[in-house]
Amino acid sequence: MVVVKWDCVSLLKMIAEQLISEHYHVLRTTDSVEGSIDYMCSLGVSELPILDKKQVYNYARLATLHAVEDKSQPLSGVVPMNPHAPVAYANQHLYEIVPVLAANELGVLAVVNSEGQFLGLIDQKRINRNITESMTYRGIGAVIVLNVDDRDFSPAIICRWVEENGAKVLGMMVSQSEFGKLKLNLKLNTTIVKGIISTFRRQGFEVENVYLAEDHSDDGFREFDLALKFFDL
Repeated sequence: MVVVKWDCVSLLKMIAEQLISEHYHVLRTTDSVEGSIDYMCSLGVSELPILDKKQVYNYARLATLHAVEDKSQPLSGVVPMNPHAPVAYANQHLYEIVPVLAANELGVLAVVNSEGQFLGLIDQKRINRNITESMTYRGIGAVIVLNVDDRDFSPAIICRWVEENGAKVLGMMVSQSEFGKLKLNLKLNTTIVKGIISTFRRQGFEVENVYLAEDHSDDGFREFDLALKFFDL
């Protein structure tokens, strides 16, 4: 998934080191299982990285720790070291980080420098918030969902067609729906879209859905409310 944003009024934080949260502290290999459970429960997280000095040792997961009988043991005694523990490097973009979280079923992710030394933590909720903000869905304006062949995808031309109808593209989310096909979510600065939709259709683009438009169905308002709730915003 790629998000292209032309609105340069504010630059969103998209790099791992810019996303580090101050609300979390990591665990140490010497921490007890019992103490780790208490701390994770107090934060409302189901996993946290474990550090050995400045290196990421592995992740402690609540489900695993709860199953330990002797909870006075140190974490190093019940959680094996993982030399390939998932991390985000400081200069990685947000959209490189999301697949790492998803593939490893993590709600938090350790950020490290080029030498593998721990820098801080980023959490899923903050990433979700940045993704939603980057799509500028909360501003006034319609969202048009298009299906196009990848060979026909040209952001400059798409923006020109919108501008020929007296509007502007504020943000564009691009994802591959199937081989050779792209799904585009266009956020506009207008709620009048009839002419824009007609232009897209004349150019052979499939208009899949339209949301938040005055001259179109209002069903999109409810669906976008649900989407924002999914992102916990």
